[in-house]
Amino acid sequence: MKSLHFNRAKNSLCGRTLRRLLGEEKGAVAMEYIVIALLVAAAVVGLVMVFGGNLRNMFDKTNQTMNQTNVAGVKAVGEANRQEQTKLAAQNDTAVEAGNKLGGDFSGDRQKADSSSN
Repeated sequence: MKSLHFNRAKNSLCGRTLRRLLGEEKGAVAMEYIVIALLVAAAVVGLVMVFGGNLRNMFDKTNQTMNQTNVAGVKAVGEANRQEQTKLAAQNDTAVEAGNKLGGDFSGDRQKADSSSN
């Protein structure tokens, strides 16, 4: 009696539909992969929604720090170059004064050195 009742349920419209859905083995593996891919995609979307603002803020702070460091570094190098230029100008002035005190005109010696090297 039980098997007759079960066979009648299997042959009904609902039973045939359930058998078709649950009994089909074709595409079962592909369906499992699709479900896994959907779960992974949902997890990624959830993580981006939760941590997206924090990540954006972190990258903005890093970018600002890098820009400030670059600007500060360029300013420091420029200041060092200005100081070196001022120092060299002072040394040049000292050398010119020393040459003037010696009273020599070294342009003639330079012409002799240039002509002897030819």
